[in-house]
Amino acid sequence: MTPRQETIHKWGLYALLTLFCCAWQGAVLQYVRLWGVFPFIYPILAAILSTLEGPLSGMIYSLALGVVCDLTISAPIPCFYTLVFPLAGLLAGILARSVLSSGFLSALVTSMAAFVLTGAFHGLIFMFASRPAWGQTAIVCAKELAVSLPWALPVYFLFRRVWRRFLENEPTRL
Repeated sequence: MTPRQETIHKWGLYALLTLFCCAWQGAVLQYVRLWGVFPFIYPILAAILSTLEGPLSGMIYSLALGVVCDLTISAPIPCFYTLVFPLAGLLAGILARSVLSSGFLSALVTSMAAFVLTGAFHGLIFMFASRPAWGQTAIVCAKELAVSLPWALPVYFLFRRVWRRFLENEPTRL
């Protein structure tokens, strides 16, 4: 396979895994309630892929994921996830490349950062709507993080499997 075909194949597999995770979120996870919230794996998807692929690729993937989220689920403002997820992907990619090593621990830390960023943006939206609810937003964010973070393990291993498969065949870059 040529490098271009390998890139298309790799991102096609990422897209299929993302579609599977989105279907899992919509068909199963949204009906699992714990502490009044359900697991929300979209920020985890953005953070983990950005951890593996880097800031630029992760940001582009997270932008596409944000568009999908905004088209399929409700948000406090239009295009909320389209704005937040690329920032989360960029942050995760930068953290994984400069501060942390790429691994499961890095995926957990960047997933937490993506949830905190999403929660902070929710708090800002409420603040601009003249409904300051920082305390309630932080509680809901912490609950969502607690019930969602265990899903980082299977997501990480699925995405890592694709990443490793194509890592060996990538040309070395100077």
